Amino acid sequence: MTDLPRITYLGQSGFYIETSDSKFLLDPQNKKSGNLEGDFVYCTHAHFDHTGGVKTFLTRNQDAILICNEQVTKSFSQFGDRVKTVKQGESFKFKSHKFTFTRLKHGMFRGVYNLAVEIQISSFTFAHCGDAVSFEGFPTTSVDVLAIPIGGAFAASPKKALDMILNLPEPLPTIVPMHWLMRSPNSFCKKLHEARPDTNCVVPTDGEPLRGYE
Repeated sequence: MTDLPRITYLGQSGFYIETSDSKFLLDPQNKKSGNLEGDFVYCTHAHFDHTGGVKTFLTRNQDAILICNEQVTKSFSQFGDRVKTVKQGESFKFKSHKFTFTRLKHGMFRGVYNLAVEIQISSFTFAHCGDAVSFEGFPTTSVDVLAIPIGGAFAASPKKALDMILNLPEPLPTIVPMHWLMRSPNSFCKKLHEARPDTNCVVPTDGEPLRGYE
């Protein structure tokens, strides 16, 4: 393991992050993506395609915990004190890693509490928007990799996501499209490269580590 984490895409909005001293899961969509070893799982919001692997993960890893907002907590009360509830603006530390949470508006469902996360791993930072229709004011700090949804309806459309990226205060090194549904991540990355050639856009492949951010 190098100083940089290994980040594997798990489909939809799911990622599996491995560092030198820990492993954690983000937004596992199903049992397959939850069938991994790790220390904890984080879910941005309560929709089934972002929490589908939680029970599998917590059952397999008896010492692991679930970190989530209050809406997700209600769905997994059977795990008792293994569930840690976090809120907008809070930070959580695990070993040497810091997690900061920011509420972003969900696309279609106004009542959904969508809590984006920035994960600082030493000098490297990975940010995940969940199902955000807008990520104005996010990320709150400079990040190395930003994962953004481009599916439209439930989250930002490709055009809106591109506009928001171009309006960020400073260019980000790497963008990873996710949750694209019927949209084309390749077309999105092509347009982003044309508009901002210095930003690396990585189309992830289900089950494979991200490339190009090293």
